[in-house]
Amino acid sequence: MNLKKSLVDKKLIIGMSVFIPIFIILLIIVCRNVITPSNQDIINELKNTKCYSSKVEYVFKNSKSQFKESTIQYYSFDKGSRIEFKNGYDRVKVYKGEEIKVEENETEEYILDKDIDIIYPLAFIENVLSNPQIGEIKEVKAEWGQGVYLQVDMKYNSKNKHLNKAEFYVDKNTRVPVLLRILDDSNKERVIITYKDFKKEKSLNDDLF
Repeated sequence: MNLKKSLVDKKLIIGMSVFIPIFIILLIIVCRNVITPSNQDIINELKNTKCYSSKVEYVFKNSKSQFKESTIQYYSFDKGSRIEFKNGYDRVKVYKGEEIKVEENETEEYILDKDIDIIYPLAFIENVLSNPQIGEIKEVKAEWGQGVYLQVDMKYNSKNKHLNKAEFYVDKNTRVPVLLRILDDSNKERVIITYKDFKKEKSLNDDLF
């Protein structure tokens, strides 16, 4: 009886000695993926953001000059997108379905077809990351910022030679968008879009849309 019990105890000890290290290794792998997600995980998380708000600045460039425009933007996956323009005049654009609702000076309101405006919506994260990706995600350090950024290169399916491709930069530490560089077919900068105070929101007020 004691011999049988001793054999069972030995089998349990051997089984435990095999199982515990495997369990610890699996636990480490799972925890590592949660604590330090891959670069692709960070981009996917951003792509799947349901609601956000952000200050967004556009700089439009041509061969002779450049023009800057400041906005505040809101996005809700089920309600639409909103851009509030902050350059000394009251104008709001709400993008929903096939229409753009434009409000000016709090008194004038009219509807445009969504295809009328193809420039400003380029900043919406869902639009940025819906473009075909070129190559792998890169980790880079940039002269315009500190820390490490994820660079996603994309190609635009556009006949407009000024909208040929783009470079999208995400802060690896904070996992928020920082910059979108839009290049023409000669690799010259045409639009620079900068994100500041990017916040993932639980929900957004229906009145915004």
